[in-house]
Parts: sequence; C-alpha cells; structure tokens
Amino acid sequence: MTFLDRLKKALLPIDTAAPAPDVTNTRLMNELLACFDASVQQESVGSSLLFNMHYLIILHPDTYNARLSSLPVVVKETVKAFYKRLSELRNQYEEISPVSANWQFKFGPGVSFNNETIEPNDILVIGTLTGVKEGGYQQNTKATVKPKRTNVFDRMDINLDTLRHIDFNESGSFTVKFNADLQLGSESQPRHKEAGLARISYHLPEQDTDEQFTMQVREIVIARKEPENMSYSNYLLIDSLYVSNPHARIRYHESTRQFQIASFSRNETRVNERIIPRSDLTDPQWLELPNQAQILLNGFITLHFDGE
Repeated sequence: MTFLDRLKKALLPIDTAAPAPDVTNTRLMNELLACFDASVQQESVGSSLLFNMHYLIILHPDTYNARLSSLPVVVKETVKAFYKRLSELRNQYEEISPVSANWQFKFGPGVSFNNETIEPNDILVIGTLTGVKEGGYQQNTKATVKPKRTNVFDRMDINLDTLRHIDFNESGSFTVKFNADLQLGSESQPRHKEAGLARISYHLPEQDTDEQFTMQVREIVIARKEPENMSYSNYLLIDSLYVSNPHARIRYHESTRQFQIASFSRNETRVNERIIPRSDLTDPQWLELPNQAQILLNGFITLHFDGE
C-alpha cells in the first residue's frame, strides 16, 4: 500500500453499508404486502376500503429463474396475507370494495425500469387497482411504485412503454379469484394464466403445421405475423399471406358474459358459415361468437374457438 493509499484510507470514512438482502420468498411476499398497504392508504375513500388487486413484479433475470418454481406458493401466501390484512381493516370501513373479480400477479425478468437498474437483489413491485391495458400500451397509468431513490411506496404516473422489454409470460402469471369471505378457499388456489379465457387452434396449410393460442385477456387482435406486431402481447399472429393486418378482433363482453367478434378484413370472414360484415377499425360491429365456433379467414385459414 502506497503513502497516498494509506492517507486516503485514513481520511475517507469506511463504507459500512450493509449489503442488500437476498431475494427470498418471504421478501417477495413482504414487498407485495407493503404495496398493498400503501394502496389502502392512497385509494380508500370515505367508508369504502379500496386496494390494489393487480401486481407486476420485476426481478433480475437470474433471480427470476431461481424463484420461478416457488412463485405459486408465494402467490398463495401473499393472498392469505392480503385477506388477513383486510380482516383487520374491516372494522374501520363500512364496505370492502374490490374493483376486480380476481387478484392478478405477473412476475417478469428485467434489467432496468424507468432509468433504474434492476440488480440481482432488487424487487420491483408495481400495483394497480384494475391492471394495465394489454398490448398497445397507453402512455401513462397511475400505479403504486417504490422508486429506488426514495425507497417508499407512492402513487405516481408510470410510462408503460418502459414495460415493453419485460417478458410477463404465462409461467410467471397467476390469477386468484377474490373471495368475499376473505379466505383462500380451494376454488381460489393460484392458477397459471395459461388456462386463459379461451383457446384457439388452427392449421397452417402453407407450413403444414398446427398452432394453438391462449386468449389470456378480454380482447385480442387477429393479424398477419409482421415485425410491427411482434411487441403486442394481445395479438394472435398468424404466419400466412391469407390473413389481413389486422383481420379481426375477439373480445369477452363482461356484462353479457359472451364472446364477440368483429372483422376488419377486405377478405371474407365467416363464423360457422355465417359471413361477418366488415367493420371500420374505429367503429367495430360486434357479433356473438359461440363456443366451439369455427372461424374461416379468407376462405383458407380455419380457427377453432374453444371458449370456457
């Protein structure tokens, strides 16, 4: 050690900061619970108890892979902790007001968010009341987030373009039905989102391959597989020149509890041999889509629709 090194060591304070704790299942649950608690303070109004029900959790890729197999248990224990907290708060409010029928958790790997680096020991939780719009992200949304610079959960605008590089795939996505009895019943066990709302299978004659798509959100777009569509998670992309771009949309209508379809293609779209009229992109004409329906695109590609 040189004279200058010894002088520097003597003059500068020794860094005694504790290392960041490892990401454990308990830490994951506690971060989610802290986000939930912050949302109760920020969202509740008058006699109504409101709280976040949708959560995005971003972990460093190495941490994500290490934790992936235990995530179903983390989700189960987290929802149990949420119910315990709601039971404790029930006497302070006249009404518990869930704004969604389900708790939703999406875990994804990432190395950065909003100009902040995600380190292996970091846990980034983003909580919202009803979730963010899938695909074609809106510019901003209100969310409960704990930035590194403050280390405190707060309600703020986040730009959802910063989520485009995060792969919230099926293996890290879970849904738990909300139970008004505030208990995790057998019917409310976490299930992977791969179960979905509906499944669509089809055959591609050009490649002689069979494909399957899981409808995970309430509305999807059927379109030709093109580079500009690859970033949208709610697109069913079909690698065929016989499919228009876009060709159609399918949605689950919450109030009627029915699936519906609208067609935008100049080429013919049929459902069970019934021709679907072409709509303008800005003014879709929705028609009922029966369960086990056959959808024929341009007289060439047949989709088999299996709604749950």
